[in-house]
Amino acid sequence: MLRLLSRIPRINSILLTRMSSESESLKRPIDAISKADDEEEKSTAEGNVNQPEPPKRPRYQKKKVAMLIGYSGDGYYGLQRNPTDKDHRTIEDEFVEAMVKVDAITEEHARYMNKMSFQRAARTDKGVSAAGNLFSLKMVLIPDVVEKINKLVPPQMKVYDVLRTTGSFNSKIHCDSRTYMYLLPTLAFCPVEEITTEAYRMSEEVLQETNSLLAEFKGTRNYHNFTVGKKFTDPSSKRYIMSAEIRKMIGFIIAVVRGLASKENLQMTWGADKVDVPKAPSLGLMLDKLHYDKYSRKYCSDGSRTPIDWSRYQEEMERFKHEFIYPTVVKKEKEEKSMMMWLRDLHRHHFGVLVPGYPPGAYTGIGRAMHLIELQRGTEATETAKEQRNTSSEESDGEGDGNGDGEEPPSK
Repeated sequence: MLRLLSRIPRINSILLTRMSSESESLKRPIDAISKADDEEEKSTAEGNVNQPEPPKRPRYQKKKVAMLIGYSGDGYYGLQRNPTDKDHRTIEDEFVEAMVKVDAITEEHARYMNKMSFQRAARTDKGVSAAGNLFSLKMVLIPDVVEKINKLVPPQMKVYDVLRTTGSFNSKIHCDSRTYMYLLPTLAFCPVEEITTEAYRMSEEVLQETNSLLAEFKGTRNYHNFTVGKKFTDPSSKRYIMSAEIRKMIGFIIAVVRGLASKENLQMTWGADKVDVPKAPSLGLMLDKLHYDKYSRKYCSDGSRTPIDWSRYQEEMERFKHEFIYPTVVKKEKEEKSMMMWLRDLHRHHFGVLVPGYPPGAYTGIGRAMHLIELQRGTEATETAKEQRNTSSEESDGEGDGNGDGEEPPSK
């Protein structure tokens, strides 16, 4: 018994020694692994120092710019974009989507255009072209932005340049004036006594008369008769030619040259009375260029910014007009004959003072006769509909009692 107990301490010492030895043996591999990891991290760090970092995508700051553009409006529903309307394609749709693709603007700015301070200088309607129009907006000035956008938009659209502007620049507000052109076939000036055909050509005398009438619009006038929704007393009606009345001006001049109206009728339009003014077709109307003389003098004369001057792009603009705008107008006029169709109804106008509540083009001659026919047709249609309702009502009274004899049902 004593002998057995005397061996216990020895066993314990052996166990402790063995455990200590095993602990040291376990510790050594862990230390080795940790040391190996440290060496690997050190090696990786040294390798990263020696290897070049991957190239970072350059970050560009948005700048306020003026984008000078030209376009043919053929096939599009005007210039102005409606981001929620996917059925009616506009000119701005093409330009905005191209800017998104080249990373000049974001998708969010394309959806909410006010966030990039977007403003068009002049809105054009369906089918109307512009040799020179302008957007103001905030965008990223990526390298070769003009070339990149031009590669993405259709050939009938073009960016001439992108210019840095002041932060407060607004393409509409800072525009001093606009120059428009109107293209039309010479048959529009054929005298009313002659049969109008496509073979008609203006004589020198007719050309001089036309230019003389155009001169009547020079200077400051009251253009309320050439503007929709404007009154004679409206201060904005009195100005140095308004852009909204180009088609009405052309329409009235054609009427005078053809002999349907007189120069005295034209003089009446400057008075307070509303006059029967015809509006020429939209096909030939073209916005030629915009003028920013005051802005250029005030903010660009010191050389810090490039002035907005269309003469720098004159040759490029002329090539664009002759390649995409003029041929389109001629082609569509030959196909649709919009001017010929408009001339057919021009004689319905009387070019005099309008009577309140009486429709234009229904005062004298054939115009009044056609108007009376339309009224008669409307009266006859109304009387016919009334008779049908009365007949239907009588039949309903006779058949709706359920007795079959047309008498009223007995009272209860």
